[in-house]
Amino acid sequence: MNKLNMLRNIILAAVLLVGSTSVSFAKIASEDDIKLLKQDLLEGRIKIGETRLKKIKDAYGDAPSITSTETKLTYDYGDLKIEFDKVKYFRDWEYDYSHRTLYTDDIDNLRFDLEDGQLVGDFITFSDIRKDYGEPTEKFETDDDGQWSIYYYGEVKMKFKNNIVVRSWRGKGLSLVGNGGGVLSSSKE
Repeated sequence: MNKLNMLRNIILAAVLLVGSTSVSFAKIASEDDIKLLKQDLLEGRIKIGETRLKKIKDAYGDAPSITSTETKLTYDYGDLKIEFDKVKYFRDWEYDYSHRTLYTDDIDNLRFDLEDGQLVGDFITFSDIRKDYGEPTEKFETDDDGQWSIYYYGEVKMKFKNNIVVRSWRGKGLSLVGNGGGVLSSSKE
């Protein structure tokens, strides 16, 4: 009887674990999705410096091959490559005293600049902050477009919004009306 109860508890735990875990699988672009993506690129529906990664993923799916660096993301659909710029924009800050207060020159300067209102505007990036105040003491990052990354400098909590936009695209075998195909590309200058 004891073994039966133990087996029942294990099965119950497994069911609860599987039921409480949400797994999301990315949609990989089909050939039809890629054809539509190419057409939309050629017709100017996807704009350099404006169109977000989230829109591309939602409408066409992920590329079969994706490479990522700290500042760039490349979606390789075979004969079509789209490059994205990855930027984290500063949006908000607060003190979070659940984190240890630190006193370094950089963190003291950051505290002063935040309290004095010197860090304002929509285009302050994490790269700017890191360049001026050094590396954070703790970070909770994501590379998902539109999501938040959190950086701590001691007890100073800074929130950054991830913004991933089309930088350039290059394709082979693309054709406009009256054009025989070949290699077409577009990029942000």
